[in-house]
Amino acid sequence: MVERIAMSKRKASAPWLRQPKKLNASTDFVYYQSASHPKIRKVSATKVGKRPIYQFFINYDGTYFPLRCMLDLGSTSFVISPEAAKDFSIPVVVRPVSLEAGDVSGSQLNTEGLFTVPLGLYFGNHPSYDEEHHAFEVIKTSGDYDGLIPARYLENHKARGTTTSHLHFPHCQQACYNHGKIHPEYSITYDKRVALNDRAIHIGAIVMSNPSIAQKLPVHYHKFLLLFDPKEAEKLPDN
Repeated sequence: MVERIAMSKRKASAPWLRQPKKLNASTDFVYYQSASHPKIRKVSATKVGKRPIYQFFINYDGTYFPLRCMLDLGSTSFVISPEAAKDFSIPVVVRPVSLEAGDVSGSQLNTEGLFTVPLGLYFGNHPSYDEEHHAFEVIKTSGDYDGLIPARYLENHKARGTTTSHLHFPHCQQACYNHGKIHPEYSITYDKRVALNDRAIHIGAIVMSNPSIAQKLPVHYHKFLLLFDPKEAEKLPDN
């Protein structure tokens, strides 16, 4: 017992425990001297590369706008630059009190105190829309990109290739397809040169005559719903 008390007193009285934490300065670094390390012929400087910028499309009121986006695993919300919000005439909401935000270094960011209405977000053939979570914060960005895609979006949609510059969403086709609607409201147009041509081949309809099939069919077959319609299934293909 006596020995333990003596050890604890020595630890408490250690000089490095009493010293206040000192901020590092340039004079604290140990500089490399090639003469003292003859085996190391050359020390290369840190390589600097380009940040991967992806082209997303945002959808507001049926109009699509290209947006240069960077994946930001440190961001908690979508971000769009004030310039892009103005150029695309996207309505914004004014906060009574500006949102407090900071960057990775802990510095305060000058926010605009604005956020957009919910926007549809598209990447390739992957559409997504969430009325509660797809509003964008209006914050000044770098000149290299117009928006930030947060980590929660990449996680929710099981994004792949975020570290290889080959972003894709292989596991999200059914959940996000047509904004979660099995039968979206199509705006139908047709080409009279094809529709009125006797030699044109009729493929099929896009409207389901028996919607109850969707309740019985597994989700991953919903894109083939027309093939499971009893009336259509009894027909032979056209010659």
